[in-house]
Amino acid sequence: MDFNPVILSIPLYFLLIGFELIHQAVTKVKTYRTNDAITNISCGITSQITNALWGVLSVGMYQYIYQYWSVAEIPVNWWTNITLFILIDFFYYWFHRASHEINFLWNTAHVVHHQSEDYNLSVALRQTSFGGVFSMLFYLPLAFMGFNTLSFLAIKGLNLIYQFWIHTEAIKKLPGWFEAIFNTPSHHRVHHGRNPKYIDRNHAGTLIIWDKLFGTFQPEEEKPTYGVTKPTNTWNPVWANILPVVDMSKQVISTPGFMNKMKVLFYKPGWRPEELGGYQAAPDVNPSTYVKYDIHPQTGMIRYLLGQFIMVLIITSLFLFTQANYELPQKLLLAGFIIWSVVQLGLLLENRKSWILAEFVRILVTSVTISYLYPGEIEVGFAGFNLLIFGYWLFRVK
Repeated sequence: MDFNPVILSIPLYFLLIGFELIHQAVTKVKTYRTNDAITNISCGITSQITNALWGVLSVGMYQYIYQYWSVAEIPVNWWTNITLFILIDFFYYWFHRASHEINFLWNTAHVVHHQSEDYNLSVALRQTSFGGVFSMLFYLPLAFMGFNTLSFLAIKGLNLIYQFWIHTEAIKKLPGWFEAIFNTPSHHRVHHGRNPKYIDRNHAGTLIIWDKLFGTFQPEEEKPTYGVTKPTNTWNPVWANILPVVDMSKQVISTPGFMNKMKVLFYKPGWRPEELGGYQAAPDVNPSTYVKYDIHPQTGMIRYLLGQFIMVLIITSLFLFTQANYELPQKLLLAGFIIWSVVQLGLLLENRKSWILAEFVRILVTSVTISYLYPGEIEVGFAGFNLLIFGYWLFRVK
């Protein structure tokens, strides 16, 4: 059950991001902002950490249905794997579509992925921390059919890996036959657009044919404006997950009548009762006046935060690749430290100077945590070096 192609592909993700950054440098077309990219990857970190802690629940649901309720035991061979891939993609389409058309799912299971106002490969890593259990509900028919859990997890992982490379502006259009069958960067750029004509279109994972069959396909025409209709305006990955749920809760509380409250939860985002103005469609976007959220600290701070983020990324990768070796208390300790770190770095990215003292505390805890979990000379030396770097930065930065 520990096999996860998505985690195993982490080195490939960052290799491709490196190539995209080289492409940006060569073409002089800016698609990355440091603050946004760090936040995208931080959301991916919090998503993977939370999945490591409660992902067993969603996998357990599938395994229970397969073990006790499946109507058959489907053999594993090349044609059943192809069939499973197509079925996973089909059910992914319906989960993805429901996540856009049901307000509760939108705010808990998906909106985080759309919050970035840029479009690059780091956006693919920007995932919600709450969506895994909800998405699994859509795949349970496969367990009833008799597809075993390991095959399901492996092929579902491959489906998600495919979706990584389509988050780019570096690839414009692919050959016509490929664009007609498969999801491509052009199709998926439409999906991330907040322009009214692009909203709730192109929900496909791998095969764009589902959108064409079920009436949700939209070709790319003018360049999309990316993001959500109500910008999140934060570099804090935990707040990015919580804010939509808080806003939805406020809407439910302020809406009169029990049935209306239920409709706020389960109708499309933007639904309101007639006495509150009725359905509120997405506003149009004027690219000439639209301004992205782009608060950032001074250059010295950004360099320091980038260095610290790389260290957190290394620790996270070690945790994800070796989590089976930890007892639950160690897992919770390291998971809590990692999430605290990305939150703290996000606050400093927002130029909240009052949190510099908290950064000093975090660095101390970093040193203690590394020394505790990896009690070797190299690790202790790394922790001490990290502490020295912070001291130097604190001395230099005004």
